[in-house]
Amino acid sequence: MLASYGFLAAFAYGTIMNLAGWPFMSALASGVGFDPHAAVAANLARFLAYCLATSLGWDLGRAVVTVVLTLTLGPAVLRALRRATRRAAFETPVTFDAPRT
Repeated sequence: MLASYGFLAAFAYGTIMNLAGWPFMSALASGVGFDPHAAVAANLARFLAYCLATSLGWDLGRAVVTVVLTLTLGPAVLRALRRATRRAAFETPVTFDAPRT
């Protein structure tokens, strides 16, 4: 389940990063740039084309590496976190020592 979340999160991250530059592209210079006079559906289609043309390879690579690392290293990291949780004394009451004079 965590690997699936990582796969989707990698694409979400790529989409958010694409939003950082896409509105500033000139629509006249490219057919995939933001056009302030176009309808919302037309701009969504342009944004999808922009994502597919510019970053699909990077996003897919990021997603695959995230899944592989999660499946490979995830069990060991979860074991370490569970062990740390068991060894930590989160429920111990806090006490203060009397001040020394």
